[in-house]
Amino acid sequence: MAYIDANLIKNETLLYRGEVTLWALLPWVIWGVILGAITAGLGLLLIPFGYFVIRSNEAGITDRRVIAKTGIIKRDTIEIGLNKVSSLQIKQSIAGRILGYGSLIICDVGASRAPIKYIKDPMAFRRRFFELQEENDVK
Repeated sequence: MAYIDANLIKNETLLYRGEVTLWALLPWVIWGVILGAITAGLGLLLIPFGYFVIRSNEAGITDRRVIAKTGIIKRDTIEIGLNKVSSLQIKQSIAGRILGYGSLIICDVGASRAPIKYIKDPMAFRRRFFELQEENDVK
């Protein structure tokens, strides 16, 4: 079960989930193959490790807050109420722009920052967040 699903509170609904792209696995595959050729196949262990690192990132928007988690063993989480988020920034490398992924940086009014990497179509996540934030302000 995903972190976000396991941590919803009573009567809270997940409205949007940021998906992690598998394109971010490409550097792990390249380095795994290169090191695998040098180390008699041991470098290939980087590929499943990279997959788990990438899949450990989660971001979602509920009807009450933004929830983000990163990390496999060491976990970093941030949960900010929709009306407390001061900015939602996007960082994309050239490869990220071409392949359609990037990092979300969620900031609250107290200057907490939470970077969530490898989110597929981060612009859609940001657009959906602002739509929900606006709907929440109208209520």
